Amino acid sequence: MKPTIEPIPPDAIKRRVFGIHSWPLAGAGDVAVHEAGHVVVALSLGGLPVYGARIAPDGATGQAGVLSPVGETVATAATLPPPEHVADIYRQAAPLVWPDLPPAEAALNYAVMLVAGRQAELIAAGIRLGGELRIHDADHQWGRAILAAAEMRLAMTWAQRMARHLLTCRWPEVEAIAAELRATGTWTNPDAWVRQSRNPSTTG
Repeated sequence: MKPTIEPIPPDAIKRRVFGIHSWPLAGAGDVAVHEAGHVVVALSLGGLPVYGARIAPDGATGQAGVLSPVGETVATAATLPPPEHVADIYRQAAPLVWPDLPPAEAALNYAVMLVAGRQAELIAAGIRLGGELRIHDADHQWGRAILAAAEMRLAMTWAQRMARHLLTCRWPEVEAIAAELRATGTWTNPDAWVRQSRNPSTTG
């Protein structure tokens, strides 16, 4: 599969709300593609420590090791931190991860990485939504909390479009990582993370 590369979203949409869509896939989606999407977008953005990814033996759940390594077992909904706690972690981590970016741009970067999992699933299914995907999973709740903490509550549509742009640019990497996750249950970043003096921004 080779999806059409989607353009970088214009800055003008950061403060606009488009049509809202519910999750369009009837099944659970593709967990391997979901975790690979997080990883590839994190690598695309630069600055984020990317350690690896893991999916459960039954392929029903997974976890991307971005900012911190994944554990021996995959986190469950009951063990995930609430959105407010994630926003607090973001406030503390952003100046360390992206020291050269203004807080609003760093928030956008992190939100783009968080929403990339679901966007990867949609790309794999051949679905392109014209507006914001409104879904109440942990990734999107965390993304909204982080954007709200940076006073960018209306930027979710922009974050999702940027995720699709980055994913379609590097889709073969998504497929390769997803294939390894399906085959072995784990993927480990072969390149050691090195802090960059300047980090690429999601702004065009």
